[in-house]
Amino acid sequence: MGRAQIEWVRRHSPVLNGFVRERLADGALTDIRIAVVVHLEAKTAFLATVLADSGARVIVAGSNPRTTRQEVVEALRERGLTVVSNAGGNHETWERELLAAADQDPEYIIDDGAELTTRVARYRPDRFARLKGVSEETTTGTARLQAMHQAGRLPFKALSANNARCKHLFDNIHGTGQTTLQAILRLTNRRIAGMHLAVIGYGFVGRGIAGYARSMGARTYVVEIDPVRALEAHVDGHTVEAAQDVLPQAGVVITATGGRRAIGAVDFPSLRDDVVLANAGHHDLEIDVEALAQSATAVDRPRNGVETYRLGDRAVHLLSGGALVNIAGGSGHPIEIMDLSFAVQGLGAHYLATTDLPAGVHVIPKELDDAVAAAKLRSLGISLAESRADQSEDLRDLIGDAVQP
Repeated sequence: MGRAQIEWVRRHSPVLNGFVRERLADGALTDIRIAVVVHLEAKTAFLATVLADSGARVIVAGSNPRTTRQEVVEALRERGLTVVSNAGGNHETWERELLAAADQDPEYIIDDGAELTTRVARYRPDRFARLKGVSEETTTGTARLQAMHQAGRLPFKALSANNARCKHLFDNIHGTGQTTLQAILRLTNRRIAGMHLAVIGYGFVGRGIAGYARSMGARTYVVEIDPVRALEAHVDGHTVEAAQDVLPQAGVVITATGGRRAIGAVDFPSLRDDVVLANAGHHDLEIDVEALAQSATAVDRPRNGVETYRLGDRAVHLLSGGALVNIAGGSGHPIEIMDLSFAVQGLGAHYLATTDLPAGVHVIPKELDDAVAAAKLRSLGISLAESRADQSEDLRDLIGDAVQP
């Protein structure tokens, strides 16, 4: 089953399976230890196999205990990769798995939320000192790496794969936007047309969710603390209000902040009866599940992936235990989207291994970003226009041959 899933990904990943494989075939990654710590399902597994085929010694771990697929784990182990995670664990077992990955002494990390990087720094400082580089998948992880650098605690080079255009313009907006709603509808069997749906946070993830929901007929609300993003949400056609005004109206509330307690105890009194809560951000703590459980008089499970908490006479339905709903409650991002994101990660690992960069957080060069997009366009049979000489502007036509003073 796991092998078939990985093969399905391979068939629909023309950039990762073609262009990236060719770039990685130069031997630069031979015998280099690379830890891949992303949600452990078939698309991540295929990235791991591409790196292994290039000669790298790959260590694989999950970036969240609720999103690991055991059939994929077994398939990777059959391929001979070192996999330290198993499905069905909890946060305690996951912590041990991350430390097991650290103990494999990786030289480079492809990380999600800087989960392995921060634990190596905290619990394995000797190995942290030996790290040569990290490529980070998420907004949350990028912020953590930047904070470490500003504090003088990042002694190696790091790439923000998240800040590559071929990642956030497609993965965050279209990948999360589509699959978050797919997972919510699958788990609840509810209708979206006419639904009052609120998104907490209007970064690239939030705007993707709100945009997809609005196009499917939902009445969309946005809660945002950043004035520019709030204005963007307004101009994009969403109703922008404070949480205390939005929550009493919303039948579905989706957190997408990348932070903690976007919905916390202070918000529970504002939630309407029969509301659905789902998380699309990095943290399992975006919805304060512990506080929700403490506030509830009863909890039941009416459907797979749905827990109903009774708050007095109101029912609050939590999806996937507060974990990333599109992965824990669905199949994750579309393959075509992750073909771009993991192409950036694969090239990012190669770039880190072959390029002398100062310590700090960097973005993959524009030419590599453009090359990924061009490879995707070629796979779709799309040709680009070319600029003509008569379309360029000559500075001399503007200011003449003026001599500088």
